[in-house]
Amino acid sequence: MVRLIVAALAAALAAVAGIVGYRTVTFAAPPPPAAPAIADPAAYSLDVGAAALNLSEAIRFRTISIADSAGDPAQFTQFQAWMQARYPAFHAAAKREIVGGLSLLYTWEGSDQGQPPLLLLAHQDVVPVPDDTRGAWSVDPFAGLIKSDAIWGRGAIDDKASLVALLEAAEFLAAQGRRPTRTILFAFGHDEEIGGGEGAQAIAAELVRRGVRAWFVLDEGMAALAEHPLTGGPASMIGIAEKGFATLRVRAVGQPGHSSMPPPQTAVSSLAQAVTRIHSMPIERGLEGGPALAMMRALSPQLPLTTRVAVSNEWLLGPLLQSRMADNRAALALMGTTVAPTMIDGGVRPNVLPGEAIAMINFRLHPRDTAEQVLARAREAVAGLEGVTVEWDEPPLDASPVSSTTSSSYALLAALSRAILPDAPVAPGLVVGGTDARHYSEAAENVYRFAPILVTDEDLKGLHGIDERLSTANFERMIRFYLGLMETGAMQ
Repeated sequence: MVRLIVAALAAALAAVAGIVGYRTVTFAAPPPPAAPAIADPAAYSLDVGAAALNLSEAIRFRTISIADSAGDPAQFTQFQAWMQARYPAFHAAAKREIVGGLSLLYTWEGSDQGQPPLLLLAHQDVVPVPDDTRGAWSVDPFAGLIKSDAIWGRGAIDDKASLVALLEAAEFLAAQGRRPTRTILFAFGHDEEIGGGEGAQAIAAELVRRGVRAWFVLDEGMAALAEHPLTGGPASMIGIAEKGFATLRVRAVGQPGHSSMPPPQTAVSSLAQAVTRIHSMPIERGLEGGPALAMMRALSPQLPLTTRVAVSNEWLLGPLLQSRMADNRAALALMGTTVAPTMIDGGVRPNVLPGEAIAMINFRLHPRDTAEQVLARAREAVAGLEGVTVEWDEPPLDASPVSSTTSSSYALLAALSRAILPDAPVAPGLVVGGTDARHYSEAAENVYRFAPILVTDEDLKGLHGIDERLSTANFERMIRFYLGLMETGAMQ
């Protein structure tokens, strides 16, 4: 009997090993969708030095988001006048409209109205440079200095590079007398950094009102990473969705009075318990339900063997894989909704019991979760805590729809990325921050987020941080990519 049991266990282990081995061997990158013959981005004769000077000039306009006290509407109108003067051929060819006060919508009319338009996004506004960080900058953040083969300053990457590169590409083609077959729309919001409520949201609503259904949208959001955290090598990440954003307001009330005679629970202690319970409430995490598994498949040839074994056999090794990925904050964020207590307030003096205490908890919602579901879980987590209520501080934003990786538009972007960055395999990704693109899901068939630049960890530190800069090589990549996109996607 013992021999039979041992033999059965050995057979079962052999079967499992066979399944694991087979799934590992057959777990491979899916074939890329058929792409059109693209215009060669390297064939364009560009004056990169002149383009870099234009970006440096654009950085000098302090188009800080208006919600900030440093925001100045005049900087936006001056920047827009500069655009008109610097890119005359494009402005002569395209219709220009002002939406939401300071946002811009350009329509470069195509000859074939039967084709859905191409919709390209960028934003004019930048985040401020806090006074207490200026001393850490090695350059004036608004001087637009060019040095060490890079353009330096606030907005050099986020997002004036995209805006100026789009204008450079459009001007190049318009100056040659080219006219698109497919209409190209350019939408340049003015308040992306504070949510896009008056800019991108207004433009998107106007396009929907007009009955526009674009072929696809392209915005910032992801890029090519010089060192992908899972492969250690380069990878071009095309964002096919972005997480939602919601902030929970947790309020606890208690009996006010003197701290020398406290009740069993105070507003502060009840709030602390509530925050702890919400922070630790169960959150589903995994590769399914979002772009993570598709990313893994696309990068499978570059994955280390142990990771490839775990990913291809998630049915068996899922807990091990998740435990390994949990050590990397970026990887963990891809697998599920994140919960981050960020603010707390209560009390005016150390010896006074406050009548209420309030905390804010920020959620970045994964596509598998809705704000309604998360709120219900939070309320369940604090059930039984007397005097505690939880509500959304502002209307929440669910995660965006997930765009296709088998569409002709994704194929075009992937082909152009491979032409610009041949050593970087292309994979879909999930944007964990927020972009203007989220507002356009009803105005387009698919919405993608990708800047054709190769970024290092050092580059990423400059985003909203210190010494933001973009190499001239990356800026040239952007212009060539957009030229290829416009010519292949709208002029062939």
